[in-house]
Amino acid sequence: MSYMVEDENKQETRTVRWFYHSIPFVLLFLFWEILARVIHDPLILPPFSAVAKNAFSPVLAYHLGSTLAFSLLGLLIISLVGLPLGMLMHRFKKAEGVINPFFWFLLFAFGIGITGIAPMLIMLFGLSQLTILLHSILVPILVVALISGYGAKLTALRIGFLLCWSFRIGGEMMFGITTVGLGYQLSKCSFLHNMEMMYA
Repeated sequence: MSYMVEDENKQETRTVRWFYHSIPFVLLFLFWEILARVIHDPLILPPFSAVAKNAFSPVLAYHLGSTLAFSLLGLLIISLVGLPLGMLMHRFKKAEGVINPFFWFLLFAFGIGITGIAPMLIMLFGLSQLTILLHSILVPILVVALISGYGAKLTALRIGFLLCWSFRIGGEMMFGITTVGLGYQLSKCSFLHNMEMMYA
């Protein structure tokens, strides 16, 4: 009986927590809707209600699925390469002394010149999905290795996936490489001034 009461209390706590978490988003979307109605210019800020309708379109779901699938593939590669390197640095201090400064240098070089890396990758691998994949995993591998080197594996993977997702979308936005993905859809909608779909 006590277990049932505890489960009910946990469920109530979870529900209350989700309710409080949702309040900022509800206020944001409400403010968005009101502001869009006041501005009354969909080319600047379309109403949230119109954006929400486009968010559930099959076209957007297709592009979202493509970006998500390749991002998960990137996460797998990042995990297989970055985590072992991080574990190596975590267990062996001599290895950390050699690898850590070099990785920080690469992270600084790649991070500052991530837009400059894209043309170099295109020259080496052409206009292909491989180019976008490499563009989306180079920096995350270094980040995951460095963070997991301090023992925070789960945090490293979360940050690695977010970076991979961001760089993936950025790579898809490069002209002529692909015709699928959120990045391509974002560029296309921006060019066609389809603001509702772009915001979605």
